[in-house]
Amino acid sequence: MAKGNIRSIRISDDMAALIEQQAGNNFTEKWENLVTRCVWELPQKEKELANIQKYINEAWKKLEDLNRQKRQLNEIQAILDRTKAYIKRLEELTTE
Repeated sequence: MAKGNIRSIRISDDMAALIEQQAGNNFTEKWENLVTRCVWELPQKEKELANIQKYINEAWKKLEDLNRQKRQLNEIQAILDRTKAYIKRLEELTTE
Protein backbone atom coordinates (compact mmCIF):
# COMPACT_ATOMS: atom_id res chain seq x y z
CA MET A 1 0.00 0.00 0.00
CA ALA A 2 1.07 3.62 -0.54
CA LYS A 3 2.92 5.14 2.39
CA GLY A 4 1.87 8.70 1.51
CA ASN A 5 -1.67 8.30 2.80
CA ILE A 6 -1.21 8.34 6.55
CA ARG A 7 -4.26 8.24 8.82
CA SER A 8 -4.79 8.02 12.55
CA ILE A 9 -7.65 6.03 14.04
CA ARG A 10 -8.84 5.20 17.52
CA ILE A 11 -9.62 1.59 18.26
CA SER A 12 -10.53 -0.45 21.29
CA ASP A 13 -8.12 -2.87 22.96
CA ASP A 14 -10.20 -5.75 21.62
CA MET A 15 -9.87 -4.45 18.05
CA ALA A 16 -6.12 -3.94 18.49
CA ALA A 17 -5.81 -7.53 19.72
CA LEU A 18 -7.78 -8.76 16.72
CA ILE A 19 -5.51 -6.83 14.35
CA GLU A 20 -2.40 -8.17 16.08
CA GLN A 21 -3.59 -11.73 15.38
CA GLN A 22 -3.39 -11.14 11.63
CA ALA A 23 -0.50 -12.04 9.35
CA GLY A 24 2.02 -9.27 8.80
CA ASN A 25 5.33 -7.85 9.98
CA ASN A 26 3.92 -4.76 11.68
CA PHE A 27 0.64 -3.23 12.76
CA THR A 28 0.09 -1.45 9.42
CA GLU A 29 0.60 -4.64 7.40
CA LYS A 30 -1.66 -6.56 9.74
CA TRP A 31 -4.35 -3.88 9.42
CA GLU A 32 -4.04 -3.83 5.63
CA ASN A 33 -4.16 -7.64 5.45
CA LEU A 34 -7.28 -7.71 7.62
CA VAL A 35 -9.07 -5.08 5.54
CA THR A 36 -8.01 -6.73 2.29
CA ARG A 37 -9.26 -10.13 3.47
CA CYS A 38 -12.59 -8.61 4.48
CA VAL A 39 -13.00 -6.87 1.13
CA TRP A 40 -11.94 -9.80 -1.06
CA GLU A 41 -12.71 -12.92 0.94
CA LEU A 42 -15.89 -11.98 2.81
CA PRO A 43 -18.14 -11.82 -0.29
CA GLN A 44 -16.97 -15.31 -1.34
CA LYS A 45 -17.53 -16.67 2.17
CA GLU A 46 -21.01 -15.14 2.19
CA LYS A 47 -21.77 -16.90 -1.11
CA GLU A 48 -20.48 -20.17 0.32
CA LEU A 49 -22.63 -19.68 3.40
CA ALA A 50 -25.69 -19.02 1.24
CA ASN A 51 -24.99 -22.21 -0.73
CA ILE A 52 -24.57 -24.20 2.47
CA GLN A 53 -27.82 -22.77 3.84
CA LYS A 54 -29.59 -23.70 0.58
CA TYR A 55 -28.18 -27.25 0.87
CA ILE A 56 -29.34 -27.48 4.49
CA ASN A 57 -32.83 -26.26 3.56
CA GLU A 58 -33.05 -28.84 0.77
CA ALA A 59 -31.88 -31.57 3.14
CA TRP A 60 -34.55 -30.56 5.68
CA LYS A 61 -37.21 -30.73 2.96
CA LYS A 62 -36.02 -34.21 1.98
CA LEU A 63 -36.04 -35.27 5.63
CA GLU A 64 -39.58 -33.94 6.08
CA ASP A 65 -40.65 -35.80 2.95
CA LEU A 66 -39.04 -39.02 4.18
CA ASN A 67 -40.74 -38.63 7.57
CA ARG A 68 -44.08 -38.10 5.81
CA GLN A 69 -43.50 -41.21 3.71
CA LYS A 70 -42.55 -43.17 6.83
CA ARG A 71 -45.80 -42.12 8.54
CA GLN A 72 -47.75 -43.17 5.46
CA LEU A 73 -45.99 -46.54 5.37
CA ASN A 74 -46.69 -47.05 9.07
CA GLU A 75 -50.36 -46.30 8.44
CA ILE A 76 -50.41 -48.75 5.52
CA GLN A 77 -48.67 -51.38 7.66
CA ALA A 78 -51.28 -50.90 10.39
CA ILE A 79 -54.07 -51.35 7.82
CA LEU A 80 -52.39 -54.50 6.49
CA ASP A 81 -52.01 -55.88 10.01
CA ARG A 82 -55.70 -55.27 10.72
CA THR A 83 -56.67 -56.79 7.39
CA LYS A 84 -54.61 -59.90 8.13
CA ALA A 85 -56.25 -60.19 11.53
CA TYR A 86 -59.71 -59.90 9.92
CA ILE A 87 -58.84 -62.53 7.31
CA LYS A 88 -57.55 -64.86 9.98
CA ARG A 89 -60.71 -64.36 12.02
CA LEU A 90 -62.88 -64.97 8.95
CA GLU A 91 -60.97 -68.15 8.18
CA GLU A 92 -61.50 -69.30 11.77
CA LEU A 93 -65.23 -68.55 11.53
CA THR A 94 -65.64 -70.36 8.22
CA THR A 95 -63.88 -73.49 9.42
CA GLU A 96 -65.99 -73.82 12.54
